[in-house]
Amino acid sequence: MTTAPEPASPRQSGGLSRGDGILVAAASIIAALSNFVIMFLGTRTLPAASGTEFLAFWSLLTGMFGVISGVQNETTRAVGAVASGARRGVRAIGPSLIIGVIVALIILALTPVIGQRIVPISGGTALPALVITTVAYSAYVTLVGSFGGQGWWSHYASLLASEVILRMLLMGTVLVIGAYLGGYVLACAGATAILFIFLVFSRRSRQAFISRADDNLLAMVRKNLLAVVSTSCTAILITGYGAILTGVAHGSEPLLLGGLILAVSLTRAPIMIPLTAFTGVAIKLFLGHRDAPMKAIVKPVGALLGLGIIGGAAAWVIGPWFVGIFNPGYHIAGWVFGALTFSSAIIAILTLFGTLVLALDAHVIYAVGWLIASAVAIGILLSPVGLALRVVLSLSVGPTVGCLVMLAWLAITAGAQKPEDQQTVGHNDLQN
Repeated sequence: MTTAPEPASPRQSGGLSRGDGILVAAASIIAALSNFVIMFLGTRTLPAASGTEFLAFWSLLTGMFGVISGVQNETTRAVGAVASGARRGVRAIGPSLIIGVIVALIILALTPVIGQRIVPISGGTALPALVITTVAYSAYVTLVGSFGGQGWWSHYASLLASEVILRMLLMGTVLVIGAYLGGYVLACAGATAILFIFLVFSRRSRQAFISRADDNLLAMVRKNLLAVVSTSCTAILITGYGAILTGVAHGSEPLLLGGLILAVSLTRAPIMIPLTAFTGVAIKLFLGHRDAPMKAIVKPVGALLGLGIIGGAAAWVIGPWFVGIFNPGYHIAGWVFGALTFSSAIIAILTLFGTLVLALDAHVIYAVGWLIASAVAIGILLSPVGLALRVVLSLSVGPTVGCLVMLAWLAITAGAQKPEDQQTVGHNDLQN
């Protein structure tokens, strides 16, 4: 984070320079590495039951982050549209805070279930922290999304990295004082306070925080709600899956349950955390390729599939050994690691399709694709087959179905536009 004087005339082009790309990549790497450190500390320095509950809380917290990230995506789109010349509407922070309060109230209503089945040991600390952090995080992602929409990528990357670094410092402080579950819970939730540090010390942050969206209050609340419905489904499949698994498999042996939660988290982080950090960049780039969306998506999809195959093969071999570093009592088969790693590539592709659909302003299709994917995944997770196989199938089949839904819409849209383009070309030829 910088406290130096900032230019009076903000850069509106939104282009991502090589230096900015390196900064965003560095922030995503820091986030990915910190995820490993956080899970290592929680499982290594706490008793088995508390360690498993910490993994469940971390999944619950990051699941909430995933839900609220819909606000970030919509803010990036709306602020970016204004920066590109669209009409100015309401300030983006207003609709974002409304969404944050709504989500916080839903969490508050669910606290009896969450406290009983997911965080029974630390509920007195975890539940209030989760509710308060939800509102604060909605403001935080508004600032992140505004930075992305304005094209202020160095500030975007600095904010992402600083939030992660603050969490690590808080976790380290708890470790030094004396590791305990409640302290780790507060450390993880408290890092959102980085928002206030940026607002106090950075004028550019204050400018971004009051950026305007491209529509009125009611329209922006509606669009944010649709985005949050979609990212809620995303959270079910990615960050919040461990918490859902804990609720479904409540009462299972802690080492088995903890090992599966850890395996899911470990195989998601290498692909999903960097992709999430680049979501704002992807939306901005796709906005520039709205005339040829299928062409824009081909190479990224191919790269993710290749990464999934290579990563899956490597995870099959090293996964069982690696999970033992976190807790020697965790025993997960190699094929589970390999399959979960490949499934993370499918989820990443679904995320990319969703980002493209969102950039095309098709909020309903975005929501429907993720909703179907999560419904299929949860349906499989509730089936009576073995727990490990259930997890693998739910995280593979659900996202695949979601991809097919969005791909079908993109193909139909491209097919509908092509004849119109041909007619336009023919008309121009006649004129010439």
